[in-house]
Amino acid sequence: MSQSSLVRSFKKIVGARYVLTSDRATAPYRKGFREGHGPALAVVKPATLLQQWHILQACVSAKVIVIMQAANTGLTGGSTPTQGCDRNTVIINTSRLNDIQVLAEQQQIVAFPGASLFSLEKALAPYGRVPHSVIGSSCIGASIVGGVCNNSGGALVERGPA
Repeated sequence: MSQSSLVRSFKKIVGARYVLTSDRATAPYRKGFREGHGPALAVVKPATLLQQWHILQACVSAKVIVIMQAANTGLTGGSTPTQGCDRNTVIINTSRLNDIQVLAEQQQIVAFPGASLFSLEKALAPYGRVPHSVIGSSCIGASIVGGVCNNSGGALVERGPA
């Protein structure tokens, strides 16, 4: 599959508005807040998990590198492309997939890929509960998934696994 046909397929899946290809438009997604920087063929922003799945299928068929990106804080070090890769990179930015569902008895949640720690704090506040991380990560917009990857086994081990 050619680069242009891959980009066209992305536009069919999510709409042209949510497929970024120019250097200027993709720049904020290709450089992490704290670390990381590299090239990308496109940044695609799905609105549903089904769209995310279709985008991923297209990427696998095209044999491109895929980076799943949430908040792009650079806290976990894996949210941006690197220089010198042997294939094109596509960033699937999940910021539009930001739903949080608090389950019965407020003991668990379902967090979509782009949901932030700040949003989780707000969702849990009415229940007198706090998320796994309130140590500064939430104020720069870190994602729940990134926070779990970065902190769940470190300083917060006494609070139990996220």
